[in-house]
Amino acid sequence: MKFVQKHLEWIAFSVGLILLGFMNPMGAGTSFCLFDLAGIGFCPGEGLGHSIAYTFRGDLSSAMNAHFAGPLAVIILSSRIFYLWRRLYNQSKQNNKRNIEHG
Repeated sequence: MKFVQKHLEWIAFSVGLILLGFMNPMGAGTSFCLFDLAGIGFCPGEGLGHSIAYTFRGDLSSAMNAHFAGPLAVIILSSRIFYLWRRLYNQSKQNNKRNIEHG
């Protein structure tokens, strides 16, 4: 359980980014927007997944047209993943050093 708690966030973000990276941005799939499912016409995140998919393909113009926050979301989520990896690596290094010092 401790392993899952320690690694859940970066794994969830990584899987999400990878899935969106492989998504076909030209396709029209099912919407997962809660506002849309509730029958409200406005969806604040509409096009965000398409924008992220375009960002992974390097098409920033289409990404910005799909949703302005897509490229920013990729940067923020990638930064968070690398931050978590670095923190886990440093914790592991400190634990190894402590184990060597205390035998």
